[in-house]
Amino acid sequence: MKKFISISLTMVLSMLILAGNIQAQKKYVTKALDWAEKGEYLDTALVLLDMALENEKTKDWAKAYYAKGMVYKAAANSENEEFKNLSKYPLIDATNNFEKALTARGVGSIQTILELAMLNLPNEITNSAVNYYNDEKYKAAFVFFEKAYELKKLELYGSETDTAIIYNTALMAQRSEDFDNAIKYYNMAVELNYGAGDTYVLLADAHKQSGDTASYVKTLKSGFELYPDNQTLLGTLTNYFLIESDNPKEAIEYLELAISKDPSNSRLYSGKAMFYDKMGETDKSIENYKKAIELDDEFFEAQYNLGVLYFNQGIALTNVANEIKDNAKYAIAKEKADNKFKESVPYLERAYELNREDKSLANTLSQLYYRLQMNDKYEAINEEINN
Repeated sequence: MKKFISISLTMVLSMLILAGNIQAQKKYVTKALDWAEKGEYLDTALVLLDMALENEKTKDWAKAYYAKGMVYKAAANSENEEFKNLSKYPLIDATNNFEKALTARGVGSIQTILELAMLNLPNEITNSAVNYYNDEKYKAAFVFFEKAYELKKLELYGSETDTAIIYNTALMAQRSEDFDNAIKYYNMAVELNYGAGDTYVLLADAHKQSGDTASYVKTLKSGFELYPDNQTLLGTLTNYFLIESDNPKEAIEYLELAISKDPSNSRLYSGKAMFYDKMGETDKSIENYKKAIELDDEFFEAQYNLGVLYFNQGIALTNVANEIKDNAKYAIAKEKADNKFKESVPYLERAYELNREDKSLANTLSQLYYRLQMNDKYEAINEEINN
């Protein structure tokens, strides 16, 4: 290793003597290209190329940038760890120098070999991005996806706008907590209609993670108005109103807007029912749950929630009955409570048919059957619970 370093330094020192000579500068570039092709003395090659690019006579020379790109490309592909570590991302540095060469002085004389060197760069850059992603190195993956996006915009590659690359660039920025870039690229994806409602959810989340709650809510609303049938958007917006905003009235307004665009969507009615229940408007809640079930008899959440709503009414009426001392009045109150429990049975039974794994629901049905003296069903459900 000492011998290697000594040789490299000797070469540099000897060439410095000729530094002011334009022919010498061009020889540096030629020598650097030779070393790049052989994969040797790459560190020395970069020193020589920097000298050439700083010299007034060879400054901004396309061939020098091309040579520097080839040296970095050789470093990226080298098995020598010292060469691989000449920069953080050698392949990115190679690409940047090739891009400079495209518009530098004298590019016409190397146009063919330059374009040949750049031919597979978008694929190489994208593959590296995917590899970094698979290794969970999201910051590096972002750098490479962003460069792939920039490359494909070049005229050399047809000025292509690759929406998948834009989306992945945003995703990698978000995963590396670079929220400004995540928002930037998600907005680009949204403008290109990529990812539909799901992209709005991710954009909203990036705003939220950056601390911008107002933009978070605004983005969710904008996305929901465009994609009312997107379940992720609906769920995220619903959760926001339920957990964070506590504004069910506004939530119902958005659900009604969604229903006007998609009147056969059972989940929208179920969402309205949830908010009406939260507002204490039980009749409207029941009405909307029934509409959801009418549209989709296999909608577990609607069946279950309506059954629970009736069940809870039965419990409330039972508590009222238990406060009554007069036996005759108590019997009337208890019957009223039992009637509510009976209303809950068919919905909870249907929910259990749809999800036989729900043991909590099975236990609730057991309690109901026992209270309502539905003995055959009580014995059957208990046998299921115990087996």
